Amino acid sequence: MRQTDCMLRIEDIRIHVRRKNIKNMYLRVKEDTGVVEVSAPLQMSDRKILCFVNERRDWIKEAQERIAEKKKKEEATPVIVPFMEREMRRNLKKKLTAYIKGYEPVMGVKSNGFTIKKMKTRWGSCNVKTGHLNFNFALSQAPDECIEYVVVHELTHLLEPSHNARFWGLMEQYLPDARQLRKELNSILLK
Repeated sequence: MRQTDCMLRIEDIRIHVRRKNIKNMYLRVKEDTGVVEVSAPLQMSDRKILCFVNERRDWIKEAQERIAEKKKKEEATPVIVPFMEREMRRNLKKKLTAYIKGYEPVMGVKSNGFTIKKMKTRWGSCNVKTGHLNFNFALSQAPDECIEYVVVHELTHLLEPSHNARFWGLMEQYLPDARQLRKELNSILLK
């Protein structure tokens, strides 16, 4: 199959043209780079290709803006390499263990172990029947007092399963600044 490649330009849009043994013209914006690519029949003139692209200019600009926005978000999101994640997990586990051991005798409860996992909508959870606790890996980036808040919150569920007035009363009893810490935790991590 014969093919030739060339570059064309319409003002600020660079177009990678690949002429092939095909009947119709195809246009795409590469998702990873935002580069405009056109596949065109072998004999098609540059002028026809430029007209084809120009007619779709608004769509191209929207696609490139979407791709640029996606890249910006990806760059703003910190990349955690496996070694860093293991270290962050180890440090979080140490902190969680210390808070749990410290609060269990004070609160008169006993948990049945815990798991650290990536959670999308919660900082922690408690299985009241088994006493097993789960903590969000995102807590590894939270201040210690926020980690302490989540531990007390989950241990309080062993005394009161629902978020009723008794639950919040117990939270305030064991952690007097619970309301403030809850606001802080949400402002830091729910961005």
